[in-house]
Amino acid sequence: MDPIYPTNVEPAKPDYYFDLGFPTFDDEHSYIERRDIKAVWLKLIKQHHPDKRGPGNDGDTAEFRRVQEAYDYLREEDKRTPYDEEYPRIRVEWLRYRKLASEEEDAARREFEASEREITTRGKARREAERHEKIRNEWNRFEAKRQREFVVEWIRLQAERQAEEASRRAKEQEEQEAKDKLRGQKQERRDMEWEERRLRAVRHIEELEAVLQAERAERYERARREGNRQKEEWERRQWQRWWKKAKGWFTNTRKASGGQRTICGRRHFRPKSRFKVLRTQRAKALKHTLKVKFKVWQQKRHRFTAAMLLQAGP
Repeated sequence: MDPIYPTNVEPAKPDYYFDLGFPTFDDEHSYIERRDIKAVWLKLIKQHHPDKRGPGNDGDTAEFRRVQEAYDYLREEDKRTPYDEEYPRIRVEWLRYRKLASEEEDAARREFEASEREITTRGKARREAERHEKIRNEWNRFEAKRQREFVVEWIRLQAERQAEEASRRAKEQEEQEAKDKLRGQKQERRDMEWEERRLRAVRHIEELEAVLQAERAERYERARREGNRQKEEWERRQWQRWWKKAKGWFTNTRKASGGQRTICGRRHFRPKSRFKVLRTQRAKALKHTLKVKFKVWQQKRHRFTAAMLLQAGP
């Protein structure tokens, strides 16, 4: 069963998140970062600082104190953690309090408007009665005098008043037409200025997009060249490593006595057995085969790189 909340008493704990301008969500309260709280606090204290108001006007002092109190409380984690745990209940209390306060304010406003209408109606009736009383007194005065000159003068005055009223209305109508025309011209100029601003903004955005596209193309081209260079460097190192290893299979590069090279650790002038001769021939044939295969593989790589460049475009 829900507790009973009084209609004219504020909740015990303030709603610090609402005081800082954060929206009140219908679902569970989501965590707000400390830097966001600080940014909103800086904006609000600059807006409601009492020094920015006129002398003798402290209309924003209460708002400034409320914002400062909320920030001082929420920036300390040891106070904010238990407050966040109780915030769902605090939020419900404040929502109900604000709803009841809004209903009371609406009722007071409706009552005030009704009283204003009543006062206005009474004032109109009184002014209408005064006007009728004035006309009746004037007519009685004319009837009492029973003089034709006063009646003629009254008729002449009425005609002059009507003529003045007609001329005044015509002049007001002309002035209103001139104001409407001037307002229309100002609106047209304003629309033209806004259209010109919009076109300038569109052109500026297009120029920025062109610059960004050129920068992206340049970065892509640099990245592609760097990737190709790294790939070629890696392939060159792989080939050097492979070739250094392959050379060790066939030839021992150490020098023998007398400055003569050796093949498979033996001197050239030594007689070779049939088995060693066959081994040397097979090694030479294998070396030639590997060279041919590497050349074919290199040609395929060049063709693949050319195809990728064509596909990428300029």
